[in-house]
Order: sequence, then structure tokens, then C-alpha cells
Amino acid sequence: MFLLKKVITYFLLLPPGNIVLLLTLLGLYLLLKKHKKVAYLTFATAGLLYFISTPIGAALLMSPLEEKYYPPPKGERNKCEVIAVLGGGIKLGAPFLDLPNDLNEDAFKRVIGAYKLYTERERPIAASGYSVRERYPEAAVIKDLLVYLGVKAEDIIPEGKSRDTYENALFLKRLVGNKTLCLVTSAYHMERSLYLFTLAGFERNRIVPVPVDYKVSHAPLGWFMLLPTPYWLNVSAKALKEYFGLLFYHLKEK
Repeated sequence: MFLLKKVITYFLLLPPGNIVLLLTLLGLYLLLKKHKKVAYLTFATAGLLYFISTPIGAALLMSPLEEKYYPPPKGERNKCEVIAVLGGGIKLGAPFLDLPNDLNEDAFKRVIGAYKLYTERERPIAASGYSVRERYPEAAVIKDLLVYLGVKAEDIIPEGKSRDTYENALFLKRLVGNKTLCLVTSAYHMERSLYLFTLAGFERNRIVPVPVDYKVSHAPLGWFMLLPTPYWLNVSAKALKEYFGLLFYHLKEK
């Protein structure tokens, strides 16, 4: 019954599984009507959507990004003069305990990583980001959470104008200059962040990458990994966005 419940939930009730099922049925209908080319295209679309919605498909896309970077040892982290934490989305008006606004999952983990570095050695934290969707400085929400956790307000440098990672790098460069930086962001986002920070003028040997928020699970293989879920589709989408961003800036530089 447990397996049946999961199959019904993820293939009949919830996207993307129900969309995969509908596309498969549509493909069969088109095949019966002798529209073979369209039918095969529909099957291919259903198969691709299914694959990137599973842990296996998402891991194949995300692992090459995440496995390039692992958390540095404490001694290396303590060499940084400034902790730079990049935003990852906010939820305006969604309370977090006593705070009026909340952070998205990625941003929350990034802030917790920055806070941990601060507890290891107190130094300025540069919080960077502006939410275009919410039309509100994400840096302000990050600062509120850091102060709530116990960071001194005077140790936080809010940069609330940057709308993307490249602007994060440009505006932080103006704020912190050539100081050694602990760069805290999601593991999947680290490759693009380092590339853009060097483009903005940071010296690579003065940046210590501190990846957090790993998405890929290394759980043993099981039947549950065959179920398509919105979570793993979102993970795949994040990976594809990173590949597109890297390609865009590499082509732009040329």
C-alpha cells in the first residue's frame, strides 16, 4: 500500500509526474493516429522531464558543479579578513520567529554558513543582494537574521543594490577592496561566483571558497529514486541555470 500511495501521489496527483503521464498518453494517442514524428517528440519530452525530475537525473546535472568544491579546513577559513555571503532569495512578509521577513532555503543556509564562520573568528560580514522579484534589498533581510542570531550590527556591511552575481562581485569589490575574502554561497553556485568575482577584479588567491547548501544526496539506491518530484526538478533547474550562466559570461568575455 505504501508503494501504491507513492506512485499515485507522484504520477497522478502532483507535477511533474502527472505531466509526464499525460505526455506519455498523448504520445500513445498520436502514435495510434499515425503521427509518428510528433509522437516520438512527445515521448522524448516526457522522458526528459521524467529524468531530470528524479534524484538520479538531478545528481548527474548537479554533481559536476558541487564536487569541485568542498568546505575548507578551519585554519584556512580563519585567514579571511571579510566574510562575503551572497543572497539567494527572500520571502517578504513571511515571518521567521520574531523577524518580519524570511529567506529562501538557499539563502538561509548561506547565512548560517556565514554565521558559523563569524563564531569561529569575529570579522566583518558583507551581505550582498537585492531581490528584483520582491523589490526589496535582500541584504537587509540577511542583516536582520544575522543580528537576530547574535552578530554585532556594526560588523555587518549590507550591500543591497546588486541584482545578480556579477553585480554582487562588482559592488563588493568597491566595499572590501583587496582584503582576503571568505566567499559563502551554495556549492552549485560556487564555480560561477568565483569566475565572476575574478572578472570583477578580485585576486583568485585571495578568495577562500566556502561552499554550503549541497543539493545532491548520496543515499543508497532504491526504488524511491525512480519517483519524479518537484524538488528534484527544481534542483535540475538550478544546475541548468548555472551552466547557462557560465556559458553566457564566457561567450560575453570573448
